[in-house]
Amino acid sequence: MSPEVHRGDAGSGLVGTTFGVGVFLLLLFFACHLLLNLWLMSTVDAVAHDAALAVALASPNVDGATAEARATARARSSLGSYATRVRISFEHQDPRRVVVRVQAPELRLLPAALADPLGLAGFDRRVSVAREDAR
Repeated sequence: MSPEVHRGDAGSGLVGTTFGVGVFLLLLFFACHLLLNLWLMSTVDAVAHDAALAVALASPNVDGATAEARATARARSSLGSYATRVRISFEHQDPRRVVVRVQAPELRLLPAALADPLGLAGFDRRVSVAREDAR
């Protein structure tokens, strides 16, 4: 008489469950990474726009370099600790416009191997505002 072999269902869903949880966590991290960087882009864009507007509306009695330094200092204080990673510069190509260039890296939740092919490697923006003439 041979012993009876009993095959149960114990452990049969381990691989599928592990794979499903892994995919869920990957999608969750991707969504959080994307939302965090969208928030970051809108914040940095708003700060750059405020800096450009402050220089464009500066009094004619204030030197342009002084107005740019004040606007840059205000922008950096608005960004908090992230300001150390952001590069803010003014471009002087057209005297009728104030152009602020902002370069910033992204905030990473995903490894670079996953984030970089998706185009989430940071951003480089130019904000342009017409200079106001006092008449």
